[in-house]
Amino acid sequence: MSGSHVNSNGRNNLLDTSWRPDADELTERLTGWIAERFPAGSRLVQAAFPEEGGSSLNLMFSVEDQEQQIERYVARMSSLSPQQQTFPDEDLERETRFMRVVRRHTNLPVPEILHYEGDRSWLGSPFLVMPRIDGRPWPSDPPYNFSGWVLDATPEERADMQRRLIAVIAEIHQVSADRCDLREFERPHLGSDPLECQLNYIRELYEWGRGGVRYPLVETALERLSSSMPRRSEPACINWGDSRAGNLLFHEGKVTAVLDWEGASLGRPEVDVGFLCLMHRYYQQRAESLGIRGLPEAFRPSDVAAEYARLTGRELDDLLWYETLGATRAAAIQVRVMARAGGPDHGSDPDQALSIAPVLRDLTAWLDR
Repeated sequence: MSGSHVNSNGRNNLLDTSWRPDADELTERLTGWIAERFPAGSRLVQAAFPEEGGSSLNLMFSVEDQEQQIERYVARMSSLSPQQQTFPDEDLERETRFMRVVRRHTNLPVPEILHYEGDRSWLGSPFLVMPRIDGRPWPSDPPYNFSGWVLDATPEERADMQRRLIAVIAEIHQVSADRCDLREFERPHLGSDPLECQLNYIRELYEWGRGGVRYPLVETALERLSSSMPRRSEPACINWGDSRAGNLLFHEGKVTAVLDWEGASLGRPEVDVGFLCLMHRYYQQRAESLGIRGLPEAFRPSDVAAEYARLTGRELDDLLWYETLGATRAAAIQVRVMARAGGPDHGSDPDQALSIAPVLRDLTAWLDR
């Protein structure tokens, strides 16, 4: 996710999928698993990976039953080795528990986990199986503000989808410690306060992922965030973690699925809202750096905060701090992706290798004011 690895079409050349296992090689293993776990007479029709890469492996497959009815599924796999992991604590079982608790306590279309398979012998890693749901996400590579169906939509359609995304985030935050038991998700080794835990986790991710290279910009951001951390005493809520339109499926203008819970944790509402605003800021900066207008009118922090307050009655505080938190987290992930791809060029400025560096630099400077 390096700035030098974002091409003129906005595509991210560091989303390397060459380490994926061959889908054909998995077919025989998956066939055996289906014979064990599905009703008698079920058979695998096809299995393939989607075009877009990501931090997880999503194997799409279809199964035909005895009545020749075909159902579509997604097998979300863990990384096949520690060298391929994006996060040090990758844990599909925890992700499953987050999805189930949000599904249980909200009306959101979080996919049902049909199976969680912890036995690595089947596909080479643990995996969970969900139904495949109709819909399309806002594009992430290249981003939606470069080209594609979102940019081609009317301003009214985009505004409606933006409101629906904010409503999803607001409903996730209704799953809070004063309404249900969330103690299973606490991380006392990272701190006693959920916000402190999130900041310490980003620091842990950075130290684990940097591959011996120091990134002064990231380290400065961590220091600034630590010295200016907002203090709150309200009950923690669930944070989605990767709160952006690329992790929703839309069909005929409605949200059909809320996806990608690997970054879920306990926190404050501002964490998700700040990350949403941050990711659009990042996409918009990338577009404008290439002379593309993008969508400057989308996901303005003041508009997002006003809509969130309208839905929940809660005013959001310190959003600039939370955007900086989100940018630092994104930078730490880019650091890991860079290390996994061999690291920045020898002798170059490591900070310049991070495509999010201009945004993080600006946010850190504003935090100092």
